[in-house]
Amino acid sequence: MNELKWADACRLTDQLWVGSELDQTDKERAYLQLNELTISAGINSFIDCRYDSDDIDWVTGNAPQVDYLHLGVEDTGLWMPDGWFDEGVDFALDQIANSGVVFAHCQAGINRGPSMAYAILLAQGWDAVEALDHIRTARPEARVGYAEDAVLWASLHAGADADEAKQQMNRVRQWRAKAGLPRRSEEQYGETR
Repeated sequence: MNELKWADACRLTDQLWVGSELDQTDKERAYLQLNELTISAGINSFIDCRYDSDDIDWVTGNAPQVDYLHLGVEDTGLWMPDGWFDEGVDFALDQIANSGVVFAHCQAGINRGPSMAYAILLAQGWDAVEALDHIRTARPEARVGYAEDAVLWASLHAGADADEAKQQMNRVRQWRAKAGLPRRSEEQYGETR
């Protein structure tokens, strides 16, 4: 649940937030959102997952203490590459290890930003289904559209064998069905990668 007045962001942990972009049409409102994120929430690291735009110059110009990583990918429903998770999670874990507070966001805070936040939670040792429940409790509109990709990435990254990775992916699929969220087609899962 959003505990901020201006910014569309939800706290997942003391060092990880998830949400949507700053206002793109009203810079005065965007400035209020940025101040709220950086001052009230203490966020000092952004992972921007939007494909077609970024706010790196504007954000760092108005809040020079912010470390900003632009990892733009299209929200196509197709497979997210391992490198996307590698880069975002490595950045986040480094920031968190140095007492940083990370904000993973995309345009609407429904798929890409929550999927990146989910991968970060997995890398921190969260259980796959508990992390999804936690995200949906904090941000009910989140669909975490690339959760299957993230859990497969995390399983393989942690050295799990193929059977364990598939078991984790199936747990996520079952969670998605129980939550009433649409299921991606087998081609979109990219199981043959």
